[in-house]
Amino acid sequence: MEIKRKAYEKLTSWKNRIDHKPLIVEGLRQVGKSYIVNKFANENYNNVITFDFRHRKELANIFSGDLDVDTIIRKAKLFFPDEDFDKLNTVLIFEEIGDCPMARTSLKCFALDKRYDVIATGSLLGVINFRRKNRVKIPTGYEEYLHMTGLDFEEFLWAMGISEEQIEDLKSFTRKKEELDSFTSNFYRKLIKDYLVIGGLPEVVSRFVDTNKNYIEARNVLDRLLVDYRADFGRFVTDDGKVEIDYRLQNQLNMIFDSIPKQLAREKDTNKFKYSEIKKGGRATDFKEGFEWLEKAGLVLRCYNVRALASPLSMNVDETYFKAFISDTGLLMAMYPIITLRDFLNDKLDSRKGAIYENLAGVLISKAGFPLYYYANGEKHLEIDFLIEGVDGLILYEEKSTNGKMAASRAVMAGQTPYKASKCYKIIENNFGEGAFYTSIPQFCASFLLDEIREQIYNF
Repeated sequence: MEIKRKAYEKLTSWKNRIDHKPLIVEGLRQVGKSYIVNKFANENYNNVITFDFRHRKELANIFSGDLDVDTIIRKAKLFFPDEDFDKLNTVLIFEEIGDCPMARTSLKCFALDKRYDVIATGSLLGVINFRRKNRVKIPTGYEEYLHMTGLDFEEFLWAMGISEEQIEDLKSFTRKKEELDSFTSNFYRKLIKDYLVIGGLPEVVSRFVDTNKNYIEARNVLDRLLVDYRADFGRFVTDDGKVEIDYRLQNQLNMIFDSIPKQLAREKDTNKFKYSEIKKGGRATDFKEGFEWLEKAGLVLRCYNVRALASPLSMNVDETYFKAFISDTGLLMAMYPIITLRDFLNDKLDSRKGAIYENLAGVLISKAGFPLYYYANGEKHLEIDFLIEGVDGLILYEEKSTNGKMAASRAVMAGQTPYKASKCYKIIENNFGEGAFYTSIPQFCASFLLDEIREQIYNF
């Protein structure tokens, strides 16, 4: 099946700008970068020439020596004798540019030359300079970026066959905070549960749809993707373009990755990530590099505690105190036993339910483009799940799949603390509603609420 992606419109906007620079489409492996880039290129250019650095290692020789565009094209013609590099409206696609560091450096030359459009794709670009003796020179100011993730919930609805008109109706209810009829509410509640279980990786979504919504078939794809992701753990490209695996780091990455679902599900008063639960006596210094690797690779999200509810939140971050989430909800579900999937779908899940929905909230907030923050006061046992900076002040964002207390939010909204907030949203399984100090938002409308908040910020 063909999956509609919002990235297509962003690629169109990029091409239509007269002064556009080479574009790097980056993101976790298997989020659909190559598919959408090739679809866009073939539908919008007369001539498409693809440099696949992952599967044609010899192409790196094109970028040895001088990097002026004429030299690069002259060499490239030897490898692509049937391609017309002089044809008007030509785009060069650099697939997995991280496997050819000098191709990344050459983007400055292409930006200045302006004869060719260049679109590069890359995963693990964030870790390209890990432990390199000669760090790759990234051409600052000569690249543009498009970060891709798996499908957001709106894209998932498109894949499920929900029409634009139906989605606009849902957005309208979100803007008005207007209660939906029970049939409609239950319909979308089922879809957000499917999204949580399946996640947003295109291959998984396609398998789910193509097999008439078979959860086991989709999980089989997730299991395979988890194996593929782990195979990349500790992978580096050396200065001479060779691939190496740091097996010590690979082991560390597996330990961190495996620990996150366990720590999310523990029955304690806080979900603070604890290194000591990775291994006895574990410390931040033991796992710092591994966490950075997983974040840069796009597999893990960190939500940092803030010392004070004051803008800018980034200035109040306590980097030693954070929660950790898996960046795709389907991957998280696949890391739990299959009985967890069955119990979740049958509404029989125990304490892990809250962990799974909190991970969903973190993923949706991140996909909407917001950094992840929360507030926790260990002495008073107070916590606010997430914090967002809105146009009118701080927004308290509480994910409550169960009837959890919101003591900290209540105190802030009632003026019982030195802090102030403009809104408090309680994200729940059911319908819209108004509480004493908060507005309830159903989980299936949370992404539309976040889009609304983002649009308000950029509408000035």
